Amino acid sequence: MITSKDEITPRRADRRESLILAAFHSIAEQGFEGLRVREVAAQVGINSATLHHYFPTKEALIQAVAAYAIQRLVVTESPPEGTPRELLRAHLTRLYQQMQQEPALFVVLTEIRLRSQRNSAIQQFVQQQQAGWHERLTSILQAGIQQGQWPADLHAEDAASAIITFIEGASLGILSHPRRVAQSIAQLERWLTIG
Repeated sequence: MITSKDEITPRRADRRESLILAAFHSIAEQGFEGLRVREVAAQVGINSATLHHYFPTKEALIQAVAAYAIQRLVVTESPPEGTPRELLRAHLTRLYQQMQQEPALFVVLTEIRLRSQRNSAIQQFVQQQQAGWHERLTSILQAGIQQGQWPADLHAEDAASAIITFIEGASLGILSHPRRVAQSIAQLERWLTIG
């Protein structure tokens, strides 16, 4: 029995996670237009009324999927040590590897970015996450400029924005044009991390 709103039993947490994963996979396969709460509940073995105990609305479920998907990108955060070039190379390499290993993640992230244009709560969440990513990249680039690893006239914030936009675009083509994505990311690494 749950004694407070903040306390979640292990079984409840497992079911909640199962619902998020079922919705995640549904979005990856069919987009948001194909997401049906009743089907998500059935995949987990519950009825849709029970699902609403975990997520009172479809939007609440979508927000949980957005948080889960964006959290999956945490594994691409830069290691704490290394030169700025090494940190940037490691970041790009991990992103590309994750694109290859989890293409569904990038499909869902694209869907979330599109959905965020029509949903202020998701938009705010996506903007916060992107701001953190932008800040990390800007910090790496500024350190590299200060250390003479990149030209002094490189604008770190603009370069960080360009990298994010590039990665978001590359993630769209990972399933349809994997070779082109690999070549593009290799070229970006050469531009930014070699000599």
